[in-house]
Amino acid sequence: MKRIMAMIMAACMMVCILAGCGTSDAPAENKGDAPAEAVEETKEDAPEAAAEDTAEAGTETDGLTPSGETLIVGTMANSLGLPVHQAEKAGYFKDAGLDVKIEIFATGAPINEAMAAGELDVAVSGMASVYALATGMYTYIGDGVITTGGESIYARADSPYVQAGADESGVIGNAEVLKDASILGPLATTAHYQAIKYMEHFGLTTDDFSMVSMDYPQAYQAFITGEGDLIANKMPYTNQLEEAGYVKVSDMNMILDNPIIDTIFVQNAVAEGRRDDLVLFLECYYKACADLMADEAARRDTAMEWYAEEGITYSDSDMDTEIEVKDYFTIDTVDTEANSIGSFMTDIGAFYVEQDMISTSDIPNVEASIDHSFLEAAKARAAK
Repeated sequence: MKRIMAMIMAACMMVCILAGCGTSDAPAENKGDAPAEAVEETKEDAPEAAAEDTAEAGTETDGLTPSGETLIVGTMANSLGLPVHQAEKAGYFKDAGLDVKIEIFATGAPINEAMAAGELDVAVSGMASVYALATGMYTYIGDGVITTGGESIYARADSPYVQAGADESGVIGNAEVLKDASILGPLATTAHYQAIKYMEHFGLTTDDFSMVSMDYPQAYQAFITGEGDLIANKMPYTNQLEEAGYVKVSDMNMILDNPIIDTIFVQNAVAEGRRDDLVLFLECYYKACADLMADEAARRDTAMEWYAEEGITYSDSDMDTEIEVKDYFTIDTVDTEANSIGSFMTDIGAFYVEQDMISTSDIPNVEASIDHSFLEAAKARAAK
């Protein structure tokens, strides 16, 4: 069943691509045939107007010239999208002369769809990004959140999975009881990745369990009302499951070798035509990351206020756990010799090839999408 779902997803992406869902060069709004007098007037006024616009948009950009076009950014209302929200709240985008519009999505899959439809310029997203990068339609320009915990798989306390006990690694369950289990959670996400790795830990494959695709909140509600055998989820739902007495059978730290690192990728056309906008965006993003890392109290207040505005309930305990397991790169720590951008995505790409979730021929696209030059420019400017 798992493989069928993966094939369906791949087919959907291919349909989108074949339907011409990529970035379009649509005409600007209200662009029409102006009267000759209006055109002449515009020509006469253009140099002065352009100078004014550039001066306003170029404030404190130190040599970079913002395009003045709206930069549409898709992300999620969680720790992943928090730096984008912080940059907007702190006025960093405005100070850099950027006009940024933030669109919120539940998971990475609809972000991929919006990117494919040309509705977004930039995606600040998670593991589902690998499917988008595999198409060759996008450019990877930066790493996002570093996740070292808080993403786990839970079972009911009286289930046979829990009764099987833990192995020498502390992972609960065994191959016999887990075969044919159903796991709730969204496809093409860290939850999905964890479910596969959890089963692999006991020598099982994707053919030995079913992944029932639901977004994180829907999966949580379904599980606590009795649906599914297991649930793979993330903060704040994992914290709430823990407090409600459900049993953690596996944590990402037990079954993954490296932390999960989220992504910043953009339309190829935007990378080619709006380079200054993207360098400025990265500067604002990593400045916001530095804010979040430097002041825990402010991070807590900003996050909880924003999550509440977006309809996501976080308790103090949920926030405690998030701060403990979620870190952010800064302009100094991102894209170093030890942590080259995009390395997690290439690892995930290779893993998904093994799972027949993407094609071997797609891997070069993932690797080729990684462009260090945007961060190199931002780092050089920061060093001045």
